[in-house]
Amino acid sequence: MDIPSLILLLVICAIGAHFVLKWWWPIIKERKNLTPEQMIERVLQAPAKGIQREASKFGSPIKTLVIIIVNANLLYGWLWIGHRSSFALWIGLGYLAAGFLVQHLVKVPTAPEMAGLNIWDRFWLKIFYAWFWPVYAPYISRRS
Repeated sequence: MDIPSLILLLVICAIGAHFVLKWWWPIIKERKNLTPEQMIERVLQAPAKGIQREASKFGSPIKTLVIIIVNANLLYGWLWIGHRSSFALWIGLGYLAAGFLVQHLVKVPTAPEMAGLNIWDRFWLKIFYAWFWPVYAPYISRRS
């Protein structure tokens, strides 16, 4: 075997081990209180529970789906247009920077919305709010 094949095999094994440990670790921690049948049952339910938890990470499944679809489409459209015109890329970057500034001034998203999210999901939520900064701009003068 050559070196790239070995590296690829190592990466595949590491990803597989990550998912196995991710599903099994909560069960391993509780192993003293569980029977073998209960352990097997929990292992079989773990992927479904993980998918359900992931689907409602931004509150509800509908809100999560809207945030993912809107962000993905707007980012894809902006990058597609920006690929053809660097001016449009910089305008879009300025628009998002203004959105992040307005977010900071208005304090959107709120702390409860950000609780329990990892860094990537927090960034993804902030980008979503940054696209719609003109909606929040009138509230800057009303902030306390």
